[in-house]
Amino acid sequence: MRNSLLVLIVWLGTSFLAKAQLNINPGVDTLNLEVKSALRFYQGYLDEFKKNGLPDFKKYWSLADQQQYKIPDQMIYAISSDYPTYKMADKHLILYIKPSKDYVQLKTQFSWLDTAKNITTLCITNHYVKFDDKGQPYFINPVALNSKDWKTKVVRNITYHYAPYHTFNQKKADSLQLQIKKLEKEWGLGSIPITYYFAATNEEIGRLRGFDYSIGMGNADKPSGISDHVDNLVYCSGWGENYFHEVVHIYLNHKYPKSPLQEGLAVFYGGSLGQQLSWHLKRLNTYLIQHPEIDLNKLEDFWQMDNFTNPDSAIQGMLCRIAFKKGGIAGLKKMMSYESLNEIFQQEFGLAPDQLNTGLRKIIKAEQE
Repeated sequence: MRNSLLVLIVWLGTSFLAKAQLNINPGVDTLNLEVKSALRFYQGYLDEFKKNGLPDFKKYWSLADQQQYKIPDQMIYAISSDYPTYKMADKHLILYIKPSKDYVQLKTQFSWLDTAKNITTLCITNHYVKFDDKGQPYFINPVALNSKDWKTKVVRNITYHYAPYHTFNQKKADSLQLQIKKLEKEWGLGSIPITYYFAATNEEIGRLRGFDYSIGMGNADKPSGISDHVDNLVYCSGWGENYFHEVVHIYLNHKYPKSPLQEGLAVFYGGSLGQQLSWHLKRLNTYLIQHPEIDLNKLEDFWQMDNFTNPDSAIQGMLCRIAFKKGGIAGLKKMMSYESLNEIFQQEFGLAPDQLNTGLRKIIKAEQE
């Protein structure tokens, strides 16, 4: 869903990480003792993200969550599957704190300032702090809290969780299983148990995970998703029971952790944003013809086309398709073994970095179906 957007927000987050700070909006009552305790606990947790690595989750999450997840906080990689949400902003503003008999709810705006002091909002989150019998605080997982009335269905290795308004589509689930079994056979892989949450819209999935808002929400509805290959989780919207793209990430990302084509492999197999690779390549080719000023020698700068086709994902998917046409699964494995795009272009296509603008345009044109 988000590759082009994440290039920007990860860069911004990296720039501002060292000076992240927590503020409280006027009108928020912090005199209540339970609120004070929850606020200190939450502040300590956010402070952990100023260090290298992730927090010691044993200090912040229940034993049940620790046993179920390697990373219990499912907001950490909800915006980017590669970079922690809490490291992306330099301003943390508590908008709302509400104590109840079950927990204290904290609503936070994460944002950053540009050089002109304009505010850009990354996300608005909800955290829930509960206290055990000894008065020790711990987080409640928003997904568990918000999916209490969701339905569950198991199909082979996929445990589906879906909104109560939805009627389960067994044909789509069966179609996904056919694709998974084929992938397992081709790559010599065993079955991987996957927990799969889906809803009609991205906003619903965001709310499920604890977000009132995250950057990229809004715009025209289209299928989207993100996967967590640490805990084998899929979150997707608009494509129901058959979001193969994210399942491919779970099966194959770990095999090629240094490959620049992880997204491309998923696009090759499962398309992107609800459309197959060939659809995106046609749009990409048309766009490049209409925009001769785009310099593909600076490929890293061409990360935005429009809201429906990601040029980076389409090009990556194209490279995987070319490798498969040439050498089948063995060709794909060879392509995935490279550790940089420049190496791929030079070794597989004989293109130096200063030849991409001409050479890559020709390759994209030739790949039209």
